Amino acid sequence: GLRSGAVVGGAGRRSFGRVAAMAAAPLAGGVLFPVDPALPADRIRGMFRVARPRFLLSAGSLPGDFPALDSGARCIGVDPDTGDPPGVPATDAPEFPVVRPGDPAYLFFTSGTTGAPKGILGCHRGLAHYLAWEAATFRVGPADRVALLTGLSFDIMLEDLFLPLVTGATLCLPGPDLASSSPDVPAWIRRERITLFNAVPSIAEAWLAGPAGSLPSLRWILFGGEALRDSLVRRFRAAHPSPGGVANVYGPTETTIGVSFAVIPDEPFEGIQPLGRPLPDTQVLVLSEGRRLAGVGEAGEIVIRTPFRALGYIGASPAEAARFFPSPFSGDPEDILYATGDRGRFRPDGMLEFLGRLDDQVKIHGVRIEPEEVAAALACHPAVRACVVVPRTDSDGRVFLAAFVVAAPGTATEDDLRLHLSQRLLPSMVPSAFAFLPSLPLLPNGKVNRRALPDIAPRRGGGAEASRAPRDEVEARLAALFEECLGVRTAGVGDSFFDLGGHSLLAVRLFARIRQAFGRELTLRALF
Repeated sequence: GLRSGAVVGGAGRRSFGRVAAMAAAPLAGGVLFPVDPALPADRIRGMFRVARPRFLLSAGSLPGDFPALDSGARCIGVDPDTGDPPGVPATDAPEFPVVRPGDPAYLFFTSGTTGAPKGILGCHRGLAHYLAWEAATFRVGPADRVALLTGLSFDIMLEDLFLPLVTGATLCLPGPDLASSSPDVPAWIRRERITLFNAVPSIAEAWLAGPAGSLPSLRWILFGGEALRDSLVRRFRAAHPSPGGVANVYGPTETTIGVSFAVIPDEPFEGIQPLGRPLPDTQVLVLSEGRRLAGVGEAGEIVIRTPFRALGYIGASPAEAARFFPSPFSGDPEDILYATGDRGRFRPDGMLEFLGRLDDQVKIHGVRIEPEEVAAALACHPAVRACVVVPRTDSDGRVFLAAFVVAAPGTATEDDLRLHLSQRLLPSMVPSAFAFLPSLPLLPNGKVNRRALPDIAPRRGGGAEASRAPRDEVEARLAALFEECLGVRTAGVGDSFFDLGGHSLLAVRLFARIRQAFGRELTLRALF
């Protein structure tokens, strides 16, 4: 009963059945809308209000309190092992509808400045073009084994899922007990003889905490989602040598996964690796003030011109929608450009270079975050009178979020605010540092003077109560796991994971270790 263009949610545990259900949605003319059941309930409800899915396919049963079960979507369970829905006989030759290149194919959500996530609607044309380019460029064929390591609600999942299926390669899916940031991932890559995989730099950074070992089957690592530094390339190659190459792929979800790429040489470029050169039939521009073309070496905003862009936003503010605008150079209203908000320049060798953001948007562990959305959620706490959330950089050059809060005295603690945010936002969106101020510094026009905000860093270490020694074997083992994941000498019973320098990526690693040590599954909410 699926009508062309209807939204189909995909949920459940990571399994063959979930992959099969997600692949089925666009093949049947629907719009794939991946849903991570581990997201906070309020966020899932907000996404469902915007997406309005007609169906929800779930690999395995969803919990009875799953927030979207009352959304009006028809929930269909599929077998996690086979992908078959109950009571429906499988057919070897299903009749697929005619799908046109411009028809919508998928819907992903990203952080929005309005305080609510915005949906990005992509089409078949863009996905088909990217897959054809990737298959030809990296010579992917039936002998390859492609890993689906990225989160199933992250747009890189589209290439991990469909690239092997359209080239005859083998799709390799880790079990639900192997977190994408686990230090055990390289051993799994080696065991499964993976030849190509995608990785977010900060996730690959977490793999370096595990044992070193060569990856003899690997042909390509494709990095994307964050700035790639030479130090990571060197350390990864040293820890996990392979005969394969490394590529840096750049492109926002709005322009279908990737629009440029660079192959990283044996001796990486100094500092942040370049974004490379555009894909075929795609033009990357750098525009300076007044939207004029910038010269070589001149910094400006990275703007993309491609017929393979997304169809637009759902649930975005007018300012966000204005990122798509008619080209000022052609005079054709159908010639649409996309302004990325990224700052860059062209080098003399023709390579595009990334110089940061023009606004406050940041990427943490590959997730795009608008600090305004975090501040909007923080302002909903009854004790918060005023607040601002800004990106900061620590001594190691890593970006983190800092929250400055004005609250009624004695009404809220940092832990209160962390718990409040963890129930509404993605773990990577919860600030790593909080500061309580009597008032926010203001400019004459009444806006927050961000330059006057004090320096702040994630707190490390607790007081005398925190440093209490473990009292039994369970506490001793947990303390050892804290010390291992956080790189601290001692972790006391009362120490806060976040006070010791923890963040969401380290939390995933910690929970993987707890699962191995105790055989217990915990949620991130338990840690908050």
